[in-house]
Amino acid sequence: MTRVDPGQRRRRGALAVLFFAAGGLALTVQVTLLRELIVDLQGDETAVALGLAAWLAGIAAGAWVARRLASERPTSWAVGGFLLLAVGGPLEVLAGRLGRWVLAPPPGELLSLGPALVLALIVLAPAGFLVGLTFTALAACAPLRGFRAGEGLAWLYVLESLGSLAGGLLVTWLFVPLLSPLSGILLACGLWLFVGSAAARARLVPGRRALPIAALVFVTLALPWSADRLERSTVEIRFRALAAGIPLLAWTDTRYQHLVIGGGELRHLYAGGQYAGSFPDPTEYETLAHRLASLAARPRRVLLVGSGSEGLLRFLLDHPVERIDLVQIDRRALDLVRAYLPPADERTLADPRVRIIEDDPRRFLQRASGEYDLMLILEPAPVTLLLARLSTVEFYELCAARLAPEGAVVVRLETAPNVLTGETAALGGSVWGALRDVFPVVEASPGPDSLLLAGFDASVVTLDPDTLAARFEQRGLASRVFVPQLFPILFPPQRVTAQRSALDEAARRYPPSRDERPVSFLHALSLRQQIAGSRIAPLLGTIARVPGSWLLAAAMIPSLILLLRITLRRRAASVVGLAATHAVLVTGGCGMAWSLLILFSYQTRVGALYGQIGLLAALFMLGLAGGGAALSRAAELAPETARRALLVCTAAALSFALVLAATLRWDAAGSIALLARPGLAAWAYGALLFLAGLVTGALFPVAAGVLRGTDREIRHVAGRLETADHLGAAIAALLAGVVLIPALGTSGVAWLLAGLEAIALAGALVAGLRTRRAT
Repeated sequence: MTRVDPGQRRRRGALAVLFFAAGGLALTVQVTLLRELIVDLQGDETAVALGLAAWLAGIAAGAWVARRLASERPTSWAVGGFLLLAVGGPLEVLAGRLGRWVLAPPPGELLSLGPALVLALIVLAPAGFLVGLTFTALAACAPLRGFRAGEGLAWLYVLESLGSLAGGLLVTWLFVPLLSPLSGILLACGLWLFVGSAAARARLVPGRRALPIAALVFVTLALPWSADRLERSTVEIRFRALAAGIPLLAWTDTRYQHLVIGGGELRHLYAGGQYAGSFPDPTEYETLAHRLASLAARPRRVLLVGSGSEGLLRFLLDHPVERIDLVQIDRRALDLVRAYLPPADERTLADPRVRIIEDDPRRFLQRASGEYDLMLILEPAPVTLLLARLSTVEFYELCAARLAPEGAVVVRLETAPNVLTGETAALGGSVWGALRDVFPVVEASPGPDSLLLAGFDASVVTLDPDTLAARFEQRGLASRVFVPQLFPILFPPQRVTAQRSALDEAARRYPPSRDERPVSFLHALSLRQQIAGSRIAPLLGTIARVPGSWLLAAAMIPSLILLLRITLRRRAASVVGLAATHAVLVTGGCGMAWSLLILFSYQTRVGALYGQIGLLAALFMLGLAGGGAALSRAAELAPETARRALLVCTAAALSFALVLAATLRWDAAGSIALLARPGLAAWAYGALLFLAGLVTGALFPVAAGVLRGTDREIRHVAGRLETADHLGAAIAALLAGVVLIPALGTSGVAWLLAGLEAIALAGALVAGLRTRRAT
């Protein structure tokens, strides 16, 4: 057994602290920049996918460059990259806020997917590049400072994951709730620079003075008197790009979204960069409230789901309402709006008949008791997976379980003013079909702002103008802006019949949106890109209609090509290196996709994902660290032993993929009671995330051991693995959340990932057989 002298142990410990700090800094910068990009791109899953893809592609590029440039003075490259990453984080926040000006879209317009990708690259790729450069250089430093080459690479992976775990928890539970984005990232960068300076103070790397001084500068800049002024000016510039000519009044960042209120007497609310509504607008709200309340025969108990709906409340209470439950997941958003509401609306929120519930709508319906006479689902179009889960068959089943026999469910949906065609028809058909699968009676008002009406009793669930006018008159309401004679204009029978027929036809052509396959998201995203003028919009619409078997085959083609190359290569060493790189590429992508699948499934089943995101992300990072630590010595194994370990780890990844695919299939069928219980689901899904991280993290040191048998230069090994790992993750981030999950469903994607792992295992088997023959 090799003895380690105390001095060497101290050097290794100080360098390990730098590894840890680099991981924490990288995750802090990534999360902050992703939140900024969501606002810049007016927030949907496209922003997250593009941002992650740009970040991971930057890491792959940085690792590739470091392989070629960091052979001389790797310690200087490592410290330089670490310091530049800290400097670049706040600068990229500013770049994101000014990005809409750089690309100059018309005020209030959406960026199409092409310019959005450019903005994502501007905001996240440079920081990702510095991460790839820094970690590859740190791996090259390890043998010079007391670590054996392979051991240092393995512990770098472990400590990076633990640092990322700490960074994620700090951002989620400390910086986001308590600080503004700019103050938060400045303070965090100062903290991680100070932690990382331990290696410089031990004279293991340069920067003994530079790192502590830079840390002090960052902490000073994070103080309110310095950061708040820059925060307001940059938020105001971005808001002018979103809403030209409207003065900024107030803004805040919550755990869920970025909120801005602008305007004068008429205020405008923007949530996540998207226009969410205007207030006070009593004429519009009173007209809509009377339309909605008249759709129920006796609206005694009302459920209202939808942000920006506060202006409806006082007019709904003019009807014979005994109680309104206003369900909103983000209480801080309501508090911001409440400060700018007119006195009449503020008094309504204090009315004893109004109950404000801070909860996820699905979770609330699962736990609620009693029945509702009128359920108003007034959320925006399902352009995010979070919103799409409120337009599925399973969500409407939750509504049906809480609907009174003579009650009505009303869903707001943007359609078309005249003829339903293209993605408008596809979106309408997927939501209409989901309602028809649950309710025996479904009606639809004409577009473009359609109201879909559903219930059990055709005698009360109706859009007949005479019936609605009679209800309004019987309630003895007096209104200055609404009279019962408006109902024939709002719901003309011929147009109602035509709209119903058009939606029936669309529902025959397009499948209903379900939790397991939320196609409404893909159709809404395609429609949004079509409005933005994106050339990719027809592609997204086509993907939604492609048979799943075709998509599965297309997704496997790249891995099958690599397997063919492994089979045909002649040099045994080259075959082994390619098989190990292929396994890391596939498992890196699968790890990202597994985490997205599990998080999305948890969000769909239980809701309130954001409240548990810190715990769930921490468990995945803990799995990565645990897998890397368990096999940290694999990088020092003999070549033949390392190749066998590669087979075992790839087989373990395949086994997990099969277990997850079966679990998600049973979960979709409601066969696993544990996953449906909010109190236990977080831990059950957290266990799946931990296992996903475990099998992903275990492969990295094993592949390092295999590659060290073909290339003794540790920076080449580290750069190659870092490139493959993050390139696979970048591809998965771009495709899984935006395309594959909505198109194939969660269990379909899980089976696809199992197929990819099977191909990686086949490649490792072929490489092992070829090596045995050669020896």
